[in-house]
Amino acid sequence: MTALIKTSSLTGYPQLVRELGGNPDDLLRQLQIDPKSLDNGSAVVPYRAMINLLELTAEQLQCTDFGLRLAERQSINILGPLAVVAQNARNVGEALTEIVRFLHIYSPGVLVHLDTEIDPVHPYLIYEMTLRPPPRQRQVIETSLGVMFKTLQMLYGPGFRPHSVLSRTEARLPQSRYQRFFGARTYFGQAHNALVLQPDCLSKPIDQHNSQLHDTMMEYVSNMGAANPLDIGKQVESSIRRLLPTQRCALPLIAEQLGMRERSLQRRLADNDLVFEDMVERARQELAELYLAEANMPMAQIAGLLGYAEQSSFNRACKRWYGVPPRVRRTQLRADP
Repeated sequence: MTALIKTSSLTGYPQLVRELGGNPDDLLRQLQIDPKSLDNGSAVVPYRAMINLLELTAEQLQCTDFGLRLAERQSINILGPLAVVAQNARNVGEALTEIVRFLHIYSPGVLVHLDTEIDPVHPYLIYEMTLRPPPRQRQVIETSLGVMFKTLQMLYGPGFRPHSVLSRTEARLPQSRYQRFFGARTYFGQAHNALVLQPDCLSKPIDQHNSQLHDTMMEYVSNMGAANPLDIGKQVESSIRRLLPTQRCALPLIAEQLGMRERSLQRRLADNDLVFEDMVERARQELAELYLAEANMPMAQIAGLLGYAEQSSFNRACKRWYGVPPRVRRTQLRADP
């Protein structure tokens, strides 16, 4: 099934392209996106097309920071009714929890989760995508991290600053560019794409909290979500990706986190023709593609991020997947346009 995303994700795109001397309609049509669809906030486009559009635009306009520039023009309002729910929550933590819960309404291809286990002091707000095979994604990662930052600025207040920013990609811009945008240092070649939050961030009350409006809009988005629920496979996949670097990726732990018995979760997966071990293998292979494409990420680090206790286990897995060792696969990926 093609993952879609609301055209609100391209808010500000035409104006930015024109300012950079480009023709937005021509670029949109190259990816089979009707320029008129951007005028309809409820319209949708394939998420892959939107991602490829950002990469194409950055290349053709020779604008390395296009993703960040687009994020500067966006805000929490691209989430539509879900933005109203979040802005009227009691505190930032509750708002983020509700965004994560219903984000599939905005796009089932976008996966965001709030992790308080990686670092007990600093919560991680992590961005992932669920597209297979994964497209080139430097620009969409920077746009997504930027919009997450702008969202937290709106919820927390103008004084919001993350503890740090993490990106799986390689640095292509000066650190000062990211510092100017996020107000914090950005680290590259990391296990996650994430905003690392300050300890007090989640408990910060939201000034404009309106419980009546919140509850009304919560009922509305709940009804929207009921027509397109986040299936059990997506929930388990999200947990697998989150737990692999901890080397604690096991079915009993995931069942506990989902509030289910292990056997019940196994039955739910079987009903959807899914096998947990196969899902772990597929997640590892997909993440390996992303990590190996980054030239400066050490092989030992990649093995650890994939949940392998020893690099030799990763080497064997890579030969099983691709028929070649990791270093050869890295060369192949980096040679593939």
